[in-house]
Amino acid sequence: MKAVNLGNTNSLALSHFQQATLSYGQACYVEAIQHYLAGLKLGAAQHHYIYADLAKAYEMVGEWDTALTCLDIALRLCPDSPTALRRKARILDEKACYNTLIAFDDFKEPPPFRFLEQLKVSPAKFPKQVVNSEFFDLTCHSEMNSQTVWNICRLIYRTYSEVGKMLGDYPASPVSISITNTNGRATSQHSMPRWASGCYDGGIRLAYCAAGEPVLSILYALLRHEWVHLLIHHLAHGRCPVWLNEGLAQSIARPMFQSERRDLQQAAQMKCLLPFAVLNKPFSQLPKKYRKLAYIQSTAVAEFLIQQFGFPKIRKLLHQLGNGTPIEVAIEQVFGCSLTEIPFLQETEQMPNPNAT
Repeated sequence: MKAVNLGNTNSLALSHFQQATLSYGQACYVEAIQHYLAGLKLGAAQHHYIYADLAKAYEMVGEWDTALTCLDIALRLCPDSPTALRRKARILDEKACYNTLIAFDDFKEPPPFRFLEQLKVSPAKFPKQVVNSEFFDLTCHSEMNSQTVWNICRLIYRTYSEVGKMLGDYPASPVSISITNTNGRATSQHSMPRWASGCYDGGIRLAYCAAGEPVLSILYALLRHEWVHLLIHHLAHGRCPVWLNEGLAQSIARPMFQSERRDLQQAAQMKCLLPFAVLNKPFSQLPKKYRKLAYIQSTAVAEFLIQQFGFPKIRKLLHQLGNGTPIEVAIEQVFGCSLTEIPFLQETEQMPNPNAT
């Protein structure tokens, strides 16, 4: 997102664009969109990069189609804009990836009467809806219609079933899940779009930024990601290495983007993959410029292990870790290979300095 420089644009429009840039930098994407639109009404409609930046803001709230429309306008104004072309390719990739997660779901199916009877709605200043079930206790801290809450519950049931089957484990008591619309005041730590985030701290907390209802496909990916963390914590008793924990969570949550695969391939070709010792540290402690690679690299490792050995051996590995077996020994015992024989875990000759600022 570049600083605004619009030449002869009138001062009020310029003020809106400057505020849009500031709001975007603060991850308040809905507010940024409002300022971009207000500025465009006052002028600067001939500047392609305003539409390209507006598209990026729409991308961050999961409005893929509107973002693509903005990029089409940008490309009509400047057909060879590398920024607009790059963003369009990325958004098309993201849209396809997330849409595949829920492609066969009918989210127009109305909630059953029994569900509506059980749905608890608080009419307070900060409204919330609560659903208590056998498997989870859901609290939506933002106003949502009952159809959306019902669809979220269906996705939780699906996550419980599918991820539980993969890892062979199911929570013994209802899982606490909270969902909040932050308008961007929380950012993702899982290489998800920055308008959404999640964490597991004994319960699952999900946050999203939207002007209206949340985008279900990305909430679903976030939910799966955190559910994997929950099960790994139970199976490995907190002894799972960061790279394996995050890699399994992300690879189960959603497919890798093509752009992520290109970034990984480029890092491998340049011998700039992060070393095993770095991947063993909390990713939040890594410099920002290496954090994304850490997630992508760990996801690729987990993807390889799943495809090569299958989930039964993944489960066995997690149990070994839970019993206190060191990761190097557990890998050897379960997979019959050493850590350095696993793709993307090999030390490379030229490594980036993970402590650089």
